[in-house]
Amino acid sequence: MATMKAVQIDAFGDIDVLQYKEVERPEPQAGEVLVRVRAAGVNLVDAASRRFPLPITTAKKDLPYILGWDIAGDVVALGPEVTQFAVGDAVYGMPRFPDEAKAYSEYTTAPVADIALKPRTLTYQEAAGVPLAALTAWQSIFDIAHLQAGQTIFISGGSGGVGHFAIQLAKWKGAKVITTTSTRNVEFVRALGADVVIDYTQRAFQNVVKDVDMVLDTIGEDVLKHSFEVVKHGNIIVSLPGHKGVGQLGAELAPCYGIQFVLAMVHPSGEQMAEMAQLFDAGQLKVYLDGVFPLQDAGQAHKLSENGHVRGKLVLTVE
Repeated sequence: MATMKAVQIDAFGDIDVLQYKEVERPEPQAGEVLVRVRAAGVNLVDAASRRFPLPITTAKKDLPYILGWDIAGDVVALGPEVTQFAVGDAVYGMPRFPDEAKAYSEYTTAPVADIALKPRTLTYQEAAGVPLAALTAWQSIFDIAHLQAGQTIFISGGSGGVGHFAIQLAKWKGAKVITTTSTRNVEFVRALGADVVIDYTQRAFQNVVKDVDMVLDTIGEDVLKHSFEVVKHGNIIVSLPGHKGVGQLGAELAPCYGIQFVLAMVHPSGEQMAEMAQLFDAGQLKVYLDGVFPLQDAGQAHKLSENGHVRGKLVLTVE
């Protein structure tokens, strides 16, 4: 039996449940490739799935469970009927989400439809910081809200993983971008292309922002509540499901304001990853890494992630 190193949980709880151990190495099935993972992205959903049986992820699987969804690495074996990739290809993606993808490991298998060739201009670490956050931004503002050139979007939390990609993608599309962030990140989000930056420690955004075409809410709670005050009647708020009560709050407020409310659930897309790879290689999209940790130090990355003040993304290197 071939084995590999991985970070696995045998119980739910604090970061001490993360175990760096030897486990069985998977084999690619039909329509899959085996990827030697070089780096794995860390997302809030990873930490939530570690703490308790999250309905969309870990509640579907028995323990033990290998966390993580974002990968960047090299194709080392092909399953039957695979012609889209070749051994040696550098790839990246978010395989299988919300099912178990086992990104926190030396090797994992990935359906060919869920991955794409890695951008040539990005390192493995940078590429691993892209998939879940960038796909969430892309699908929220393009697939769900259909943002168009000339429209105005308000993005709460512009310096975070999803937010910092959403700013860049909206500007690439030709939209005007308004965002909030803390004092230390004002220049960061401005450099990403934000047209109007509101320091939420100094001003309440609802007193500044009016009549936008779309809101991308990455914060929830009171930020979501006040977001309904700034959208044009009949337009849309897209919110992310990582915060408790967001769906219920949005559903309650939407009819009162005449606003469409959608709770976004990201899904894998190798096609969209390929489109974004072109943007990275053309210099139109960038990823910012706030921290890089060895795989065995996943607990440190989770602790920083749960702080809620990460600029851009965190990743794990897999040696």
